[in-house]
Amino acid sequence: MKAPKLLSRLSLGAQMLASRMPGHRPALYYVVPKVNWSTDWDGRYITQGVHRQFGLRARLTDRPRWLAGQIIHYGSLWEAVAGLGAEQTPRNAIVATIFHGDRSGASPALAQALERILAHQAQFDKILVSNSIMEGRFRTWGLDPQRLVSIPLGVDTALFRPHESQARMALRQRLGIAEDAFCIGSFQKDGVGWEDGLEPKLIKGPDVFLNVITRLASRHKLHVLLTAPARGYVKQGLARAGIPYTHEIFDHYPDLAPLYAALDAYLVTSREEGGPKGVLESMASGVPIVSTRVGLAPDVVRNGVDGLLADSEDVDTLLGHLSRLAEDHAFAARLAEAALAKIPEYDWSRIAAQYYAQVYQPLLP
Repeated sequence: MKAPKLLSRLSLGAQMLASRMPGHRPALYYVVPKVNWSTDWDGRYITQGVHRQFGLRARLTDRPRWLAGQIIHYGSLWEAVAGLGAEQTPRNAIVATIFHGDRSGASPALAQALERILAHQAQFDKILVSNSIMEGRFRTWGLDPQRLVSIPLGVDTALFRPHESQARMALRQRLGIAEDAFCIGSFQKDGVGWEDGLEPKLIKGPDVFLNVITRLASRHKLHVLLTAPARGYVKQGLARAGIPYTHEIFDHYPDLAPLYAALDAYLVTSREEGGPKGVLESMASGVPIVSTRVGLAPDVVRNGVDGLLADSEDVDTLLGHLSRLAEDHAFAARLAEAALAKIPEYDWSRIAAQYYAQVYQPLLP
């Protein structure tokens, strides 16, 4: 037997022995790919939150194979499916978060992954979703309701916050955004792959986004602010329409936060989502949100009160919402103010407390 494998098995044996000792308290191992994806940051906020508030030992890992007597939380559908084939011990408590997906066949890989989770649901102590849409789907699909928990995503309200007008002006000048332009933000990956992204990832609605923006440009002077990789499809469409845009890519997630200061509105045109985080981030930053009714958006946003909603692919309603924000500054300010009053309940510290109370504490001896 090779030395690394022998050491892993010795570690497994030691963990199993410790798990049988009186007073053993499992630690939380939150499984993420550790490639600076969105799920990595979810896991970071959750593990830090439950450790600071409740003393639960918690850490991120991308190698849960040799754990025993612990709580293993797979941070996404794909991590959970990979975990089904890993060597597990019955002394581990197993949790998985599944953000979005359906079994319609539009994405065979996604449908197959969901089928595997449902077929092996007995291996999971808890399955988490981040919105009522997915909660309803899992109930319809026959997931044991005792395993199902719904907890929304969170937002770092110390990081995402309103900025003073001077900071806004300085940022817009640096980014080349005209002072009189109505600036719309879109900060999520919507192309296939991780390179140019010339092939649209239709689940994210980049075709709808371009349709809305090009029609809006005939009424208002626009600038589009983009982040994230694989935005080539949208960039090409904006260039063809002659709509100014700026594209910024960051390696470090917190570097994204200041960009919200440049925006007049944030637009989500997705057909399917688990979040997106842009809904919470824009609300926390004092930026009016316009979103399709996907993911957590209809759970969080009260249409016409603290944000604006439309059905998927409803270009006319999305266009009308943005036009009103561009023309009625007082209305936009009221939406932003109401969103700022609501957003503290989604701060990651409060969300982490929900994870502890509803998921981890019940799994502790």
